[in-house]
Amino acid sequence: MKLSRFVQPPVGATPHVEVVVPCYNYGHYLPQCVESILLQSGVRTTVTIVDDASTDDSALVAERLAGAHEGVRLIRNEVNLGHIRTYNVGLREADSDYVVLLSADDMLAPGSLWRAAALMEANPTVGFTFGHAQKFVTEPSPRSPMPTVTWATWRGEEWIGLQMRRGWNNISSPEAVVRTTVQHAVGYYNPDLPHSGDVEMWLRIAAVADVGHVNGVDQAYYRRHASNLSTGYSGYRDIEERWRAYEGFLSGWSRRNDAARLGAVMRRRLSDEVLFDLLRDLDRAEVPADRVDWILELANRIDPEVVARGPWADAQVRRAGGRPRGIPPAVRSAGRDLAAWTRWHRWRRFRYLG
Repeated sequence: MKLSRFVQPPVGATPHVEVVVPCYNYGHYLPQCVESILLQSGVRTTVTIVDDASTDDSALVAERLAGAHEGVRLIRNEVNLGHIRTYNVGLREADSDYVVLLSADDMLAPGSLWRAAALMEANPTVGFTFGHAQKFVTEPSPRSPMPTVTWATWRGEEWIGLQMRRGWNNISSPEAVVRTTVQHAVGYYNPDLPHSGDVEMWLRIAAVADVGHVNGVDQAYYRRHASNLSTGYSGYRDIEERWRAYEGFLSGWSRRNDAARLGAVMRRRLSDEVLFDLLRDLDRAEVPADRVDWILELANRIDPEVVARGPWADAQVRRAGGRPRGIPPAVRSAGRDLAAWTRWHRWRRFRYLG
């Protein structure tokens, strides 16, 4: 990783950023989303709203926005294609320097596109840039940037290694800005990964380009509500979806030796996560036997070698009603919580995601 201070982009042509806004029954969010794009400074923005045959007034709202703003257009799917194919309809149409996929219920932070574009203008090998996305329910809380906004950049293969070792996705999606030529070169979202296609997409981009991060300021606002597409895919299902995304990427990565080495690391990380979560859940409450069986089968499917490790033995003891020896699951869980708190504290204090 290379850390550097923010550099003002050179005087010249203004970067063009196209923002694709997929929308299904989010008409009530659309005006706020589009406004957050149109108010961006330092770049030229265009907005492509792709309505996926909404049953509410989304298309009417989008038509009004397109009529009121020259840089806004509407594409309407004649039938409902689902979110992944709708994403791809918009991304294929992108004809700009950079492209963003922004759900109609999310927003961009002020100045985010200019900051991301400046990083990529200064670093032509960077294929996509991300930053911190503030999670909110009703309205985001504006936060002043740190006195010094910095950049972090990774070589693509270095960033891939970090993701495999962590085993989790630290990009919400609205904060990601992609170089359009790279987006078209690597292709679009995989319909076979409806709940983790973004993870696989970032890895594919990192396989051919470097990765950047804007430190010190919010780059987007990610709305939490009951209709989020991610709702229902938490816990064990989330781990399973992450695994499918990682395996999908690794199966097509040309660096076969690295794929084999990092794949083994990723599988161990995720299978252990499954078992640690199971041990925690068994300590907290009664878990039905068939549910325990499914969870154990998931861990074994992710990494068959898990059966030779301590967490598997501990889970078998707990399944039989006993108490495993060694570090209690609650302590392991507290350790993971502490690691998450440390990452958050580092962001709050330094606004840097390492």
